[in-house]
Amino acid sequence: MKKTLLVTAILSMTSALAFAQTAPVTNITTDTSKINVEYNFAQHVQRDSGHKDGFGVSLEHGFSDRLAAQYSYSKLNNKNITNIKDHQLALVYKYNDMINFYGAGTLIDTHSHNYGVQAGVIGYMPISDKINGYAKVGLGDDIKQSYQIGANYALTDGVDLNVYYGYDNYNMNEKNTTVKGLHAGIGYTF
Repeated sequence: MKKTLLVTAILSMTSALAFAQTAPVTNITTDTSKINVEYNFAQHVQRDSGHKDGFGVSLEHGFSDRLAAQYSYSKLNNKNITNIKDHQLALVYKYNDMINFYGAGTLIDTHSHNYGVQAGVIGYMPISDKINGYAKVGLGDDIKQSYQIGANYALTDGVDLNVYYGYDNYNMNEKNTTVKGLHAGIGYTF
């Protein structure tokens, strides 16, 4: 119970801040939390030359075997246009052993703050005893549409590596910006 209250407090505090492109919630377990950190390399940004990098972090917590919350933050470092800071607070529902649905609120911070909502589906399945594949499709209002395809590899019982290709489309202040590229990270479940 204390862990649930702590995670709820952290998610509440961080949702008021202004990265949403992190590994999605695939395994929902009661009173289990997970933190993910990742590096975004060789990102291609529309309207900006060269490849960009960035980072992301997320915290998720299972409130039951079917319901979890995830807060994620990412920052993309751009050269010629403003950096993109992306916050997302999502509620994830486990439909069955291979499909989750989610709804989220987003805050995209560039020069101005843009708020939005997003809904989507996450499909996942075991590829081997240590590797799970996943795909995510999220559609939102004028702020964000996102797509991911990737896999995570279980190093130990509580530690996994993840790698995925992500595509995000932002439409902020009547400017369309697409960000796509590879992401790699590590997750710790506790």
